[in-house]
Amino acid sequence: MQIKNTDKSYGTIAKWLHWTTAILLLACYLSIYYRNWFAESDPEKWAANQIHFSVGITILVIVTLRIIWRLLNPLPIPEPGSLIEHVCARVMHFILYISIVVMPVTGYLSIASYLSSGRGVIEYFFLFDIEAFKNIGVSNLLGITLEQLEEPAELIHYVLGEWILWVLISGHMLAALYHHFIKKDNTLYKMTFDK
Repeated sequence: MQIKNTDKSYGTIAKWLHWTTAILLLACYLSIYYRNWFAESDPEKWAANQIHFSVGITILVIVTLRIIWRLLNPLPIPEPGSLIEHVCARVMHFILYISIVVMPVTGYLSIASYLSSGRGVIEYFFLFDIEAFKNIGVSNLLGITLEQLEEPAELIHYVLGEWILWVLISGHMLAALYHHFIKKDNTLYKMTFDK
């Protein structure tokens, strides 16, 4: 198995980053749905939130590494298909990447004022505290305060997470299954196991 991408397949690092992102996204959703649907006590809700925050931060780091790795490595040659299929695939991947970056950023901004006030903290997987970015210069850069950013950031995070990201992930999975079972090409094998 190759570390780097080849013309025929993604390399080990790209595959690891892809599947790690997928597992972390699932964990992020599970933690927040657990908090909303099953957690009964405040400590349970707090723990679910801490897991959600920790996984979100990890996703941002992993997807940043993934974007860097993708820029440094040529993609495998696409399977034969129409121009519209290739354009749709590129657009879908681009929007998916943007969404996966925007989610943790807006998640953090939606609680940044709360964190910077000292009323709360992110305990990264209960191992150590992540300090709030108290002087991130948002007000100097954009002319608005962290408090003013909270509501729009929370709205973006909610709409993106509750509706848009699910559609993108489902579309991504359906496209992979379409390639595998209907077109019977190597698209899915490129990101899983070599044929």
